[in-house]
Amino acid sequence: MKKGLLKIIGIGLLLPVYAQKTFGIGIEEFKENVFRPENLPAGSETQGGLEVRVSGILQYAINIVLYASGSVAVFFLVLGGIRYITSFGEQEGMDSAKKIIKYALVGLLAVILSYAAVTNIISLIYKATT
Repeated sequence: MKKGLLKIIGIGLLLPVYAQKTFGIGIEEFKENVFRPENLPAGSETQGGLEVRVSGILQYAINIVLYASGSVAVFFLVLGGIRYITSFGEQEGMDSAKKIIKYALVGLLAVILSYAAVTNIISLIYKATT
């Protein structure tokens, strides 16, 4: 069960790598339609030099990690709910499902708080350097 679940999570995290072949979207089209540095706190690449590009890449990488971890937490929350429903009143199954739900909620809370912390830290760094 755990190996299969880890394979599913791994495939989900590697999905963006294969998006170019699967969805037929190239890197330039991705940059135009999906990744827009002007929406990031550091601004666009045309505003500055290396610092702006590095902060844009860093912000993009942080967002990917946070979205992936949030998705995993929501997945486990749903999984725990399904296991709770399908336990049919069996105490051992219900306890296991409650534990999954509890840890998924803690993980989701950690993701939300880390997103807030990272966003505030990047904002403070950006304000201090401009």
